[in-house]
Amino acid sequence: MSPFLTTHRLHLTPLSPIHIGCGEDFEPTNYVIDDGLLYGFDPSRAALNDLQRKQLTDVARRGSLAGIQRFFRDHAAAFKPHAYVVMPVCAGVEEKYKETIGKAANIEASGKPVFNKQEIERHVYTGALQQPFIPGTSFKGALRTAWLDDLNAEQRPQENTSRSTTAMEKRLLGGDFQTSPLRLLKVADLMPTREPEREVLFAVNRKKREVLGRDGQPLQPKGIAARKDCVLHGQYRLFVADVTLPALLQHVGASDNKGKPATPQAQQLNAHGAVDMRKLARQSNAYHLQRLRRELAVLDGRGLVHPTWKNSINLLLLAQGTLGKKLSTGDAFLVRIGRYGSADSKTLTGEGVASIKIMGGKGQPPTFESTTKTVWLAAQTEGDQKHLIPFGWAVVEIDPQGDCPELQAWCQQQAQGRPSMAAMRAQLAQQRTQAEAEKTRLHAQAQAKAAAQEAERQALEQRAQALSTLSPQGQEIEKLRQACADWAAKLPPHGNFKKQPADANKPGLYQDALRLVKTALESANWSAAERLALAEMLPTALAPVIERWDAKEQRRKLQLAQLKGSA
Repeated sequence: MSPFLTTHRLHLTPLSPIHIGCGEDFEPTNYVIDDGLLYGFDPSRAALNDLQRKQLTDVARRGSLAGIQRFFRDHAAAFKPHAYVVMPVCAGVEEKYKETIGKAANIEASGKPVFNKQEIERHVYTGALQQPFIPGTSFKGALRTAWLDDLNAEQRPQENTSRSTTAMEKRLLGGDFQTSPLRLLKVADLMPTREPEREVLFAVNRKKREVLGRDGQPLQPKGIAARKDCVLHGQYRLFVADVTLPALLQHVGASDNKGKPATPQAQQLNAHGAVDMRKLARQSNAYHLQRLRRELAVLDGRGLVHPTWKNSINLLLLAQGTLGKKLSTGDAFLVRIGRYGSADSKTLTGEGVASIKIMGGKGQPPTFESTTKTVWLAAQTEGDQKHLIPFGWAVVEIDPQGDCPELQAWCQQQAQGRPSMAAMRAQLAQQRTQAEAEKTRLHAQAQAKAAAQEAERQALEQRAQALSTLSPQGQEIEKLRQACADWAAKLPPHGNFKKQPADANKPGLYQDALRLVKTALESANWSAAERLALAEMLPTALAPVIERWDAKEQRRKLQLAQLKGSA
């Protein structure tokens, strides 16, 4: 009896940089670039000291985007240890970051500066380590196009037939979702087997044909080069996933009560009513190898493609080596995945079959062509014209038995000279440990400061309550004593205040004391007991804060005997 479910293990090796977006960006408020590495972090996790917190509050209150960008750049050391993502950036991206961060890109007619947001598009990620993966839908989408292309066999749609993708799929499959054999292809997300090697690269757009200016010289590319978080090529069997193939068995070719197909047709499935995995691989390879050859020819003709990468890919895939034989027998897929896989790799083969919308210039209507006029390529610098690599090519092996030495050697060659992601993680872990210790110290410091402030508040409250119980004369005595104590607390080693001179003509504590003595001796409101309390307080309070204190001389100047004699 044939099995109802068949499962295969897929191993994906990137052959060129892959970027699959997730709708999120790194922005200068949650990343910094330092020494060739991007650190992506949650700014709320960093421990800032009082000065840093004040600076950030000030620029945020002013609404200064440039100031905020510069703050994160200037205080990178405070945020780097709290990064949840660390990856290399290409030289051009780092250079652009240093040149433009916190600076106006241009000035509007109104005089308002416009700033580059410096966003970096993230690759889709999952898990606590936020590692990139390949969605099963991306892989399945590449196979769907190849399957439809095989069914269509280069047939051009009739003029009165809708050219939409949905209409064409219904025509080729004889119905809708229920008749699609790909609904029997259950692909899990392809997850990393280890720390993926990544890099922030430029995605640059180049013309397939050389465009000459009025002077007859080639026009240089224009426009903004996008920054992309990419999974790098040359990582042997980096991603794995299971694909499950359920069998319809006796239900193949069934129809509903109206006679319309309710399941895929028998000719689209194997004898057990399941998707033929190796036949699907051969269809995919026929489709994608044709496009790879054509793309390499175009890029080579323009001198755009990286020559070393091109030659190695030709030897790996297009020659009849070990991997080439796997592609021929259907034991491996060649696929094109990701956003920058080119519309040419998502359309059907044949003259007049594809209808790709080409946007016109400003004010010009779009046109529809059978192929694109430009191609997106991965670049180390914005202006590079000779060392570019197409996005999105990958090879997927089906249930490989043992290693593929040819592919393994190619990956080792491509990965030479790359920094170790594991070493980056280890260094980051060490920095995080140190940062957490500093965070604990700052937290304890803040708690101590808060406790001291609370103690001071309570002391002031108690002092105010105590003052309220004293007579007006007693309050004057206590105020002078407290002023002397406050000054003494700010003298070395606790502060940098200096002792005051014993100068009756200079404003200060000594002058205040003489004035209070005079009032006490001359005013009838002062009792003998209050004068005595003042006499006993003055030497004790003034001696620590008055420079060159001479007890004998000060008893005379402060008239302590007179104050005590009236007691």
